[in-house]
Amino acid sequence: MHTYKSIEDIVGEIVRFAPSPTGHLHIGGARTAIFNWLVAKKTGGKFLLRIEDTDLQRSTQESINQIIESMRWLGLDWDEPVFYQSENRNRHIEVAQNLLQEGKAYRCFCSKEELTEKRAKAEKETGGYQYDGKCRKLSGAEIANNLDKKLPFTLRLMTKHKDIRFTDLVIGETKITAGEIDDIIILRSDGSPVYQLAVVVDDFDMGITTVLRGSDHLMNTFKQILIYEAMGWTSPQFGHVPLIMGVDKKRLSKRHGATSVEEFKDQGILAEALFNYLCLLGWSPGDDMELMDRNEIIKKFDQKKINKSAAVFDPKKLNWFNSKYIAQLSIEEILPEIEAYFDTLGCKIIDSDKERFKLLVGLYKIRSGTLAELKENLTVYFFDPEVFTEKGVNKFFTEKRNMELLRQISGKVASTPNDPFSSIGNSEIFIRSFAEEQNTSAAKVIHPLRLAISGKTESPGIFELVYILGREKIIRRIDKALTFIEKLER
Repeated sequence: MHTYKSIEDIVGEIVRFAPSPTGHLHIGGARTAIFNWLVAKKTGGKFLLRIEDTDLQRSTQESINQIIESMRWLGLDWDEPVFYQSENRNRHIEVAQNLLQEGKAYRCFCSKEELTEKRAKAEKETGGYQYDGKCRKLSGAEIANNLDKKLPFTLRLMTKHKDIRFTDLVIGETKITAGEIDDIIILRSDGSPVYQLAVVVDDFDMGITTVLRGSDHLMNTFKQILIYEAMGWTSPQFGHVPLIMGVDKKRLSKRHGATSVEEFKDQGILAEALFNYLCLLGWSPGDDMELMDRNEIIKKFDQKKINKSAAVFDPKKLNWFNSKYIAQLSIEEILPEIEAYFDTLGCKIIDSDKERFKLLVGLYKIRSGTLAELKENLTVYFFDPEVFTEKGVNKFFTEKRNMELLRQISGKVASTPNDPFSSIGNSEIFIRSFAEEQNTSAAKVIHPLRLAISGKTESPGIFELVYILGREKIIRRIDKALTFIEKLER
């Protein structure tokens, strides 16, 4: 059994995040973890991680590893060793047996077939079903006889038929009326504890004072309160956070795109950006602030100000957050990851060219919504364009005059004794002088030149770009663009 001896020394809230390891960490779960983490930090309490791995058929070590890695990536540190629910199984069974001995639970010998038949009949006649308490009424002799026959049985909690109410930290006064919950199964016929029992025992043993979780657990809370009462234990505070919806106002799922922390990480979303954005899905500091560091969020967070209505996850808004965080990064902070990425592509940044490449990183850093987008933009440094945007081709590559301008500037770049792109200033002088010689505007030269060397109609400033790429790449790319244009004309 897990115990936490230092609980009495904690003055703040003791909270937990308790994922089932049956897949990756969903952003809904990540938000729940963040809210609990903030409660612990705000109150000077403890944030605990419990892996609810009692579903042995669906739980996997791979999922456990991914959940833990995703939480570490988000910066959600926990204050005790990870609690594995499966390791507390004997304790769960012990509590169930105590309830049986105290007459608060009873053996139910009803077979699955019998219960299924009763359910079908009740739903057909009344539209609903509750266990009729048949085995509550068995005599001691009948029970002994069933045990002698080795009939399988479950353990059911003897539910009190009364209204159940509590004050939810998010949605306020909450109740269900008497009879809405029937006698809860706490041990299955194979002797294994059910979720409702295991959660209550674990929360009690861990000293949890506040349970903050998704609104889909609301009915579970009523059932768990009954178990707390049967054991004579004080239940924690409960708060139920509305679920996250997609932009179509339906529950967020794979049809909306990425939904797991790992997927967003792979897309190039920064941990701090995702953390900041998820904090604001269902909670607001109340002063229209959006971009906040962790210390600001901890200071302003109040679990009682979590919204009662569902939050809408907007990928565009997340990308906006991420672009702001990327823009705040220094080149030195971001460069190692970029270099590692291009190493995997077999692209090395030569030391003599590193300053120019770093300039390119700085230019694209403020134009990119994700790290993946930034890396994609930076491929312009290593790879000549293989395709050109259709809009640009139609606008700039179909005019004879533009083709001639590209041919002329390529020749002039090659024949100029000194490197015309030795600095940003020299690059600007060269391009503007060329435009004057051709009796045209600089824009008439810049647009087809940009398309030729980048494949796109938009890029950082052309003078910076030609300086960063250098004479050799510029000549080669213009010549390739001319070959492409010639094929168009055939």
